[in-house]
Amino acid sequence: MSKELLENVNVIKLNKNTKEEVLEDLSNIAINAGYAKPGYRKAILEREEKYPTGLHTPKIEVAIPHADVEWAIEPSLTIGLLENPVTFGPMGGEGGDVAVEIVFMLTIKEPNEQINFLRAFSTLMGEPEILLEFKNSGDRKPFIDKIREKM
Repeated sequence: MSKELLENVNVIKLNKNTKEEVLEDLSNIAINAGYAKPGYRKAILEREEKYPTGLHTPKIEVAIPHADVEWAIEPSLTIGLLENPVTFGPMGGEGGDVAVEIVFMLTIKEPNEQINFLRAFSTLMGEPEILLEFKNSGDRKPFIDKIREKM
């Protein structure tokens, strides 16, 4: 399933002012691509309010929003490269607001089958040069290749 997730990747550059606008645009992409059910947009916005997903990562901050598995049709990764940082709440409620520049929105069908992906993905969060290069280029192939190398 991790392989399937890496096949279902969309990358979009966004110029939005709020996390709600960003999450709406990204969830619409996932829904329109057939990766998520129509209620996904509402579910992701509600979950983000209760359980913020902003991460204070070195040099470039990210968010990893997702909704419960019931909203997923196919595993996918919808990535928003933000022209200007957008404020997200911090994951775990620690560290203050997060000025997010990249949003990695996941649709996960089977959490247990995604463990290798999530482990590889989390190691990349500690490699700011890879994240900065990806944000600047918008080229998903080298980024996805790095995740595959770490799996």
